[in-house]
Amino acid sequence: MKQEEFKYRLIESTKKLIDLSQPMVTNTISENVEFLVEPNNRSYSNHLNELEISKLDQINQVAGQHFKPDKTSELLVDSGLVPLWINSEINRSTKSRTIVKLICSRRFRDEMDLNAKGDEFPPFRPLVALPPWYKEDKKFDINWKHQKLKKKWHALTWKWRFEKKRHKNKIYNA
Repeated sequence: MKQEEFKYRLIESTKKLIDLSQPMVTNTISENVEFLVEPNNRSYSNHLNELEISKLDQINQVAGQHFKPDKTSELLVDSGLVPLWINSEINRSTKSRTIVKLICSRRFRDEMDLNAKGDEFPPFRPLVALPPWYKEDKKFDINWKHQKLKKKWHALTWKWRFEKKRHKNKIYNA
């Protein structure tokens, strides 16, 4: 795949991701997008070839950095080979900027070998990360992953409700 085609698919799949997310969230998602590239696993495996190990090293070296579409394309396209699949999700969003996390396969393949079933812009698969407290037809803050206090509160209340239910079932089953 050529870099221009990869960049086009990156931009179009990101638009689709924003369109999927916007009706579900309370935030206004900015279309000024930067990308955070992460491999699905940062360690080496025996099944990776030399190119894949080299690309994994490059991606590990830029961990935590945000890139525009051009730089992202340069990082993820090598001699026409691209990651086998890329899951994209909104990591953080403000009114002025959105960070999209790209979780990439460590395996690089030709366009013909991409996981394209059901994907409009292979290798990209836009996904909306839902908070554990998500309820149907209720909007949530897209930045929920960064709200540590709220996450802890919901974890505690969930545990409390679970224990209460378990205790109730013990009484009725005894």
